[in-house]
Amino acid sequence: MAAARLNKGMQALGPQLADTDEVPAVDATGTLPALPMRATILIVDDEPNNRFALAQVLTELEETVVEAASGEDALRFLLREECAVILLDANMPGLDGYTTAELIRRRERSRHIPIIFVSAIDRDDEHIARAYSMGAVDYVFKPVDPVILRSKVAVLVDLYRKSAEVERKAALERFLQEENLRIRQEKLEAERQLRQVEERQAAIVRSLPIALYSAAIDSKFAGPRFISDVLADSIGFSPNLFVDYPQLWADNIHPDDRDRVLNEVALIPTLGGMSTEYRWVCADGSHRWFLDRAVLIRQDGRPFEIFGSCLDITDRRSVEQQLIQSQKMEAVGQLTGGIAHDFNKMLTVVIGNLDSLARALKGTGRNFDRAQMALTGALSCAELTRRMLAFARRQPLQPSAVNLGEVSRNITKLLGRTLGERIQIDVLVQDELWNVLADPAQVESSLINLAVNARDAMHEGGTLTIETRNVGRNERDADLPEGEFVLLSVTDTGAGMTPDVLERALEPFFTTKRMGHGTGLGLSMVYGFVKQSGGHVKIISTPGRGTSVRIYLPRTDAVPSVAAMLGEDLSLSGQDRTILLVEDDAGVRAVTAAMLKELQFNVIEADNGARALDIVDRESTIDLLFTDIVMPGGMNGFELGRLARERRPQLPVLYATGYSASYAAPEKGADMLAKPYREADLRSKLRGLLPVRARA
Repeated sequence: MAAARLNKGMQALGPQLADTDEVPAVDATGTLPALPMRATILIVDDEPNNRFALAQVLTELEETVVEAASGEDALRFLLREECAVILLDANMPGLDGYTTAELIRRRERSRHIPIIFVSAIDRDDEHIARAYSMGAVDYVFKPVDPVILRSKVAVLVDLYRKSAEVERKAALERFLQEENLRIRQEKLEAERQLRQVEERQAAIVRSLPIALYSAAIDSKFAGPRFISDVLADSIGFSPNLFVDYPQLWADNIHPDDRDRVLNEVALIPTLGGMSTEYRWVCADGSHRWFLDRAVLIRQDGRPFEIFGSCLDITDRRSVEQQLIQSQKMEAVGQLTGGIAHDFNKMLTVVIGNLDSLARALKGTGRNFDRAQMALTGALSCAELTRRMLAFARRQPLQPSAVNLGEVSRNITKLLGRTLGERIQIDVLVQDELWNVLADPAQVESSLINLAVNARDAMHEGGTLTIETRNVGRNERDADLPEGEFVLLSVTDTGAGMTPDVLERALEPFFTTKRMGHGTGLGLSMVYGFVKQSGGHVKIISTPGRGTSVRIYLPRTDAVPSVAAMLGEDLSLSGQDRTILLVEDDAGVRAVTAAMLKELQFNVIEADNGARALDIVDRESTIDLLFTDIVMPGGMNGFELGRLARERRPQLPVLYATGYSASYAAPEKGADMLAKPYREADLRSKLRGLLPVRARA
């Protein structure tokens, strides 16, 4: 039935579905047209009420919203216009959403438009998988959450604008290349009069990564007549080889690109020119990207000769890929961080109540076991959200001076049993190693994650090498920003990663391990933590030879502090002490108040900053302010803490946060408690903030 719908849709639209290769027009001055002020968002739904509701949700984005009542209408619109995002109803009469998506993906011009499926019926995994196989970027259910939908569409619109800007610049570059070829041809025709100028230009061309070729109409595609010294060095072939073996250039076009390129060359006499990008295999087996531009030369009005140039654009392609990857990671990070924040609030309520329930049921048999199992599951969810926040760079950190050499030695003592006897661990620590400024717990967690990943890659055993050394300003990696860093590298002798896997290694939830043996958040958590700490991550891997993960953290002149943990008094009594609890979420506030009351504290509750300040002004018996950071009403927790300390400078303040990346702490080293928290976590924080009372 799906095939019938597809055939019906193609027959209805007929030749209109033919691909077009439209690029932004460039005028004679080389000026590109400006991008439209508003992006177009296409809503496809057969129900007018649904279209109206979705349009209203997207009104705040201030973009152009276009409605289509059927898949056929949507396809006709896409033949005429472009759009940034498509919201597509899965179930429609005639062409349903899945068939419409497949037809959209068949056209070169529209195949990259992101599609968000919207469905009120198809909620099972089979339909969702089918939608993603058709090229969907997301699948949401009706009724949709307006805030979430707006956020998703806003991210995709932003990606569309940035991609359009890249296309505009590429069009300008193609225009400049065309102009360069035209000018070059004119100079060749006036060779005798402009010989001196031509010699100067030849010297310039020799310094560029460029090759020039010409071919008669009735001959095969041959190698270049000229190759610059720079290009010859990069590809590893002498320019003379292309004269002796004319087929060398065509034979070394990447096998996946060769047929396409030769077909485009064959069409030059018909089309009058060619512009294409392809990979070319160098002498060492690596490949480089070339932009090949050719024009048709006519003599007496008839096609006579083809003249063209091949420009090495490998560096440009690399920069474009880095930009796209960076934008993708940022978009995923924003979405992941928002989800984790909401989960943390809910998990605070769940874990707090389960923790209290487990203590109350201790020793009662099966009910206690069930409560304990539920608590364990909730804590696993909390760990998952912590890793998500780490990737999104929104986790609350407690940075201090850390010596990576000491951490490596200490962790190695614990890794022996974890990694097994077949793994040999070598630790290399440079003398006089600098300290770094980072969260010690996150450094240890990252090192353990990398060691476990390395173990999983060495199925038959091998060597795990942990190395730490200073990286000065004169020996920096090319990708590092300015400054001095300390390198922590974890290298294994395992299976290594293919280029495709390496490209996605830092993405959250991406894993090559089998189901149930990894969440895909280990490397992404390390990436997020290092970036949040001002550092850099680089992965070097070769299939069959192993992987090296390199972490660069910025140097600090601070010295690690030694905490005296022996003999610490773990007791805490809140008797005759009052805590002002400020939390906008009623569930979180209730469970936190219950924890504090179990510790015998008097609790005064407030649901926003304004009410809390009134209480601070009115009550003189408050011993500590415990406030959430993200709150409605115009005053966040950090602002409340600052205003409260202005009124009472000695008042201790403890901040609770799901994540607080959008707010600046009022003072360095502010005490924060990450959600979700248990009573033991809360008790530990309060014990450090409240003065110890002398025993009677």
